[in-house]
Amino acid sequence: GHAGRYSLFKVGNCLCASHGIGMPSLSVVLHEILKLIHFAKCSDVKIFRLGTSGGIGIEPGTIVLTRKGYSGALEPYFTQTACGKKIQYSAETDEELTEDLYKFIQDKGMKVQIGNTVATNDFYEEQARLDGSLCSYTKEEKELFLRKAHEEHGVLNFEMESNLLSAYCRRANIKCAIMCVTVVNRLISDNVT
Repeated sequence: GHAGRYSLFKVGNCLCASHGIGMPSLSVVLHEILKLIHFAKCSDVKIFRLGTSGGIGIEPGTIVLTRKGYSGALEPYFTQTACGKKIQYSAETDEELTEDLYKFIQDKGMKVQIGNTVATNDFYEEQARLDGSLCSYTKEEKELFLRKAHEEHGVLNFEMESNLLSAYCRRANIKCAIMCVTVVNRLISDNVT
């Protein structure tokens, strides 16, 4: 189906949504799908995010399963502003579901790691990229930031949805897992060559 804001596809008991890029469009989809799940009286619901990401210190092609979503400020939670107030929500994925996926992917012979993921509202500056149209930091500052994320916070990748998805699912008491294949090692390059 097509609702004008995103696309939905249903196959058996699986509903797939393509929402575009980033947390704003994902939040609309999540609110509407969570209402749909409620009205349909669905039970034992699990939500998966599949996507791409920029890896940190890992080989391109590695699948990262997110343990916890971090903000672009390296905060281990999702911050929502509602009625002029900032509210922080825990951003962990479901541990059992993540471990089951890890074993399944490993058994298929694919490269997989479990770690933390940074989600940002921007693909370029918030992810410490040097290849955008504007840049407010040096190459050295970028490298220090990425190393800090990786070494001090266990961050394996950057993308644009993980902390919102994990926080919303946790609030709704729905199990979720996040799987993103890495297309580059950001400690080496920002671009796919």
